[in-house]
Amino acid sequence: MKRLIGVLFVFTLVFSVTLVSTSEKALASDTLEEIKREIEALKKKNQSLDNKADQTKKNKQQTQSEINANRAEQRRINNLIQKLDRKVEETNTKIRQKQEEINKTKQEIKKTEEEIAQLKKEIEELKKRIAKREELLKDRLRNLQKNGGEISYLEVLLGAKNFGDFLNRATAVTKIMDQDKVIMEKHQAEKKSLEEKKKQVEQKKQELEQRKASLEQQKADLVQLRKDLDAQKAAKQELMKQLKVEEKELKKKKMELSEQEAILNRQQSTIQKEIERAKRRAEEKKRQMSQNKNNSSSTPTNSGGFISPANGPLTSGYGPRWGSMHNGIDIGKYGGSTPIRAVAAGTVLKSYYSSSYGNVVFLTHYVNGQLYTTVYAHMQNREVSDGQSVKQGQRLGYMGSTGHSTGPHLHFELHKGPWNYSKSNAVNPARYINF
Repeated sequence: MKRLIGVLFVFTLVFSVTLVSTSEKALASDTLEEIKREIEALKKKNQSLDNKADQTKKNKQQTQSEINANRAEQRRINNLIQKLDRKVEETNTKIRQKQEEINKTKQEIKKTEEEIAQLKKEIEELKKRIAKREELLKDRLRNLQKNGGEISYLEVLLGAKNFGDFLNRATAVTKIMDQDKVIMEKHQAEKKSLEEKKKQVEQKKQELEQRKASLEQQKADLVQLRKDLDAQKAAKQELMKQLKVEEKELKKKKMELSEQEAILNRQQSTIQKEIERAKRRAEEKKRQMSQNKNNSSSTPTNSGGFISPANGPLTSGYGPRWGSMHNGIDIGKYGGSTPIRAVAAGTVLKSYYSSSYGNVVFLTHYVNGQLYTTVYAHMQNREVSDGQSVKQGQRLGYMGSTGHSTGPHLHFELHKGPWNYSKSNAVNPARYINF
């Protein structure tokens, strides 16, 4: 009986040892399989990033085409501006010429008015002389009327008392006839002169009216030219405004493209590092199994979860904000220097200065079989560099207000999977971290 009990004890002991050994091998095998699955998952993520990188490359080529078209349009606008500058200068020259013509016309008008005034004086004097002669002729006519309407020079001559009286009378008659002839000739000449003077005055008046009309038209042309100049200046300002907007958009597009390309390239290399790290864990696990060490209960992933990236009040949550999507949370600053820490162990995907994020750090983590990317923005400084491995809780820098920021705070993003520019993988950090 004792012998039977001894045999059963030995059998039970051997069976137990065999069972434990089998369990250990199974556990070690499961752990190794888990590492292999991690490697395959990382390879798929890397392949996905390859596809995204290819798409980004295509987008870059498309964007470059848009940039080239934008630059061509920019050159076209610059040419238009240069032409507009030349046209403005030509218009200014025409305005100066018009002003000179106006000034010259004004001087000629003034001179013409002076000539007209002088002609008026001469006409008035001529009118007076003619009036006197007309009065003299009227006297002679009145004398004729008193004498029956006729003057007989023959009677005057025959009425002479002697020869001497005859000569005197003949001389007097001759003088009277000559005087009448002179008066009539002067009267006719001055009448003709008066008519010519009147004609000249009328011609001067007509020329003056034409000059005035021309001057008014020139003034109207000048006003229109100034309006055209103002319109051209306004058009130039609008073109310059459009040009500046296009330049700004062009620079922004280039910057966004470069940032996206750099981060995607870094993500590929970072995931490749995670693959190599998983391979090393697999090799280490094989070595442990070969040495028959009891390390099968260790896990190859970070099972510790996430910690808060900074101490401070939650000032803005995840979700729609101010008409756009807020793809993270904002943590405010209590006072003094507030350190920013890695929420989990991982690799620095990118550490640089962004025009929007300011000092920003991207980290890649592999937690419990899942790839995550975290973003720490608006920091005062950066204490880690690209490709660097970080531990959970390691300080990345201090809270600041760099980039597009209204005050000291941390903008924190959590992406479930790789980061992309559309931020389609962004999730609410409050679901994973207790703030």
